[in-house]
This record gives sequence, C-alpha cells and structure tokens, in this order.
Amino acid sequence: MSTLPQDSLRLSEEDQILVREFAEQLEGGSPSFTANGGMRVPQELNAVFATVLKAICDGRAISISTMPPRITTTTAASLLGVSRPTVMKYIRNGRLSATMVGSHHRLDTKEVLRLLEEKKEEQRQAVFDLMYLEQGSSEQA
Repeated sequence: MSTLPQDSLRLSEEDQILVREFAEQLEGGSPSFTANGGMRVPQELNAVFATVLKAICDGRAISISTMPPRITTTTAASLLGVSRPTVMKYIRNGRLSATMVGSHHRLDTKEVLRLLEEKKEEQRQAVFDLMYLEQGSSEQA
C-alpha cells in the first residue's frame, strides 16, 4: 500500500519518454513557456519547469513544496547541510538574523536560502581556486 500524498503523480515509462523527447527539443536553450491566451510564463517559473524536466530525464524522484516564511533552526540546518549548533553560530556572528518566538529562534526563509546560495558560490569558487593552483603547479613541473 502506497502512502503517497493525494496530489502525487507517478509518470509511466511512456510519459517519461515523452518528457525526454520534449526536453531534447529544448536542448541548448532556455525554455520559455506560454500560457493559454498568449500570456508569457515568468522566467522564474520557467526555471522551475526546466528543473522538473531535467529531474524527470535523469530518472530522479522529485518533490515540489512551498516553504513557510519563517523556519526553525533545525529546518535551516537541514537546508544548509550543517548542524543546528552551526546555525546558532551563524545567528551569533550575524551571518543570519533571527527573531524569538517564546524561547525559540525563527529565521526568515528567504535569508536562509540566500545564505545557501552564497555557500554554494563559495564552494564553486574554492573548486576553481584549487583547479587554478593545480594547473599552476603542473606548469612549473
């Protein structure tokens, strides 16, 4: 017996093939969708569609959900891939701001997601820096 949410959808193999074929036609370009009546779908929403299509093509399970405007430190830690004490350290050193609800901290979801993007960019930059250093040392050898 499945415990899938009521709004869940399982794609058949035929549906997955159709998605792959459609995604191949979009290859190399940034998809831009139009709603009925010719209204253009906002670019941010196009990015969501592109992400979903790629996940289906890669055979990954996907889940789409909304986030509340304020989240707990535990949820923030999970999103950031760090421990809850690390989130508390971010709050103490000002990297994240928090409000108190009783004796508990609550964080602005958008701020946590912004920090997540900053951390990803820092990681990308660190990889490029390492590649640059490695390239420089191999040229000297």
